[in-house]
Amino acid sequence: MTQSVTSPTQTRVASIAVALCGAVWGVYWLPLRHLHELGLYSAWATTAFFVAALPPALLLGFLARREIAAQVRTFLWLALLNGLVFNLYSNAYAGTSVFNVLFLFYLSPIWSILIARFWFGERIGLARIACVAAGLGGLVLMLSKDGDWPLPRNLADWMAIASGILWAIVAIRVRKSAKVGAATISVAFFLGGLVLAVPFALVLSSDQIPTPQAIGAAWPLVAAIAWLAWLPSQFLLFWGVRRISPVRTGILLMTELVSGVATAAWLSGDPISWQQAVGGALILAAGLGDVLTSRERPAPAAVPLAVVQE
Repeated sequence: MTQSVTSPTQTRVASIAVALCGAVWGVYWLPLRHLHELGLYSAWATTAFFVAALPPALLLGFLARREIAAQVRTFLWLALLNGLVFNLYSNAYAGTSVFNVLFLFYLSPIWSILIARFWFGERIGLARIACVAAGLGGLVLMLSKDGDWPLPRNLADWMAIASGILWAIVAIRVRKSAKVGAATISVAFFLGGLVLAVPFALVLSSDQIPTPQAIGAAWPLVAAIAWLAWLPSQFLLFWGVRRISPVRTGILLMTELVSGVATAAWLSGDPISWQQAVGGALILAAGLGDVLTSRERPAPAAVPLAVVQE
């Protein structure tokens, strides 16, 4: 598919939209922590966000019913994989530091390189091999705090890594599939996320079922985040990535990592060791190096959440 022709003004606006969407997702951890304080714990907060976003998602699904019906198999695997990615990512915040979640998830460009090489047989150059080495070196440092073995410390670390790996698969498959419209991916994200959020909540937080009082106290914030942040950022992202190059998209979406790390360092109270700081810098450099050394290709029709470029 060729990229649609856009004017310089559209390109600038699209670039701002993509960068803004990344920055919004970078501070996602903040409302999660506040909802926890209100009594809406862990996976139940994620479930509540999807419930609040359900009405507009159903409306969009109705409007895009023909497109979805024509691509029902693609829609179903997108719903499953996107639902897994986001629920793993969101619930990881409950069991590990904000820094770990952000950096372990942002290894996804490294996984995309390895998947493209060993699954699809694509050739990779020396520059991208260097990116893989830097990213994996950063992973080892991130996980070797206090001189321990460089292995995930708990389930939440594993979930953050798994979400990045699955996200890399989603991004590659979306690019290699036939044209998939923004509406199809949007509806798949919200419906798949909701269907999987409930079992995640029952498995991970069965002893923390929120009370009616907690739901009532938290619901205004849940609805505000879902309607004023989730929905606009998703649709702005889908609109923006169709109007700028993949390389520019990958660079602009680094605002997610930057805003997340900056706010976490300022507000989270989570300690960060020198290994985490250096490891995170290597992971950031690897992701940036990946998009800068990628071959310039047309942007895909639509890309969910964040974009991992080859």
